[in-house]
Amino acid sequence: MRRPPASFDAVVFDMDGLMIDTERVALECWIESARVAGWEISRETCLALVGLGQRESRQALLDRMGGKFPLAEVSARGRERYLQRLRGEGVAVKPGLIELLDWLAARAVPVAVATSTQHELALEKLALAGLRHRFETIVCGDQVPKGKPAPDVYREAMTRIDVDPAQCIALEDSEIGLRAAHAAGLTCIVVPDLLPPSPEYEPLAHAIVPTLRDAHRLVAEMLATGPG
Repeated sequence: MRRPPASFDAVVFDMDGLMIDTERVALECWIESARVAGWEISRETCLALVGLGQRESRQALLDRMGGKFPLAEVSARGRERYLQRLRGEGVAVKPGLIELLDWLAARAVPVAVATSTQHELALEKLALAGLRHRFETIVCGDQVPKGKPAPDVYREAMTRIDVDPAQCIALEDSEIGLRAAHAAGLTCIVVPDLLPPSPEYEPLAHAIVPTLRDAHRLVAEMLATGPG
C-alpha cells in the first residue's frame, strides 16, 4: 500500500464493474454476438478490453482478431443484446456501494463518475441501477479526446468538481482504470471485478481490496487523517 501524498476532499467512481455488475453481461454478449457471426472471441481477448473506451476497445479488438473481423456487425448485435439483458434483467449494484454513497453524502464529500462508457448509455445504466440521482457530475468516454487508459476522463471530472487531483480518491475495478486515474494524479483504490491488475501495474494502486466495503473503510481513514 502506498502512503497517500495529501489530504483528501473528494471521491471519483468508475462505473461498470466497480459500482454496477455489468462487465460479465457485456463479456457474454460479445462472445455470443461474435459466435453468431461465425467467429470465436476468447475470454482472454474480452478481458483485455475491460475498462477501455469505445474507440480504444474497437481498435484493440481489431488488432487481436485481424482486419477481416466483422466489427460493425458484431458490435451492433452485441450492443442490442446487451441492452436487452440490462433492461430485462436489471442492473445489479455492487455490495457496499449504497452504504458508501450514503456515508459520503452525509459528510458532503464531493463525488463524481469517470467512465469509459458513452454518455447516453451511462445515464441509462445509472438510472436502471437506481443511481442516477446520486451524481451531479458524470464524465464519459465520448466527452473527452481519449478514453482510458488516458487520464482525460479523470482530468475532466477534476475540473468539473473543482478539486485538485492530489486531493481526490479514485475507485476503480480494472487495470486500465487504475492507469488512467494514476496518470491524472489521483490516489486509486482498486476493487477488482473480472481481473486484478497485473504485477506490472499493481504498484500504481494505493490499495487493492476485495470489496467496496473494504474500500469504504480505507476511504473513511483517508478522508479523516488529513495529510499523509
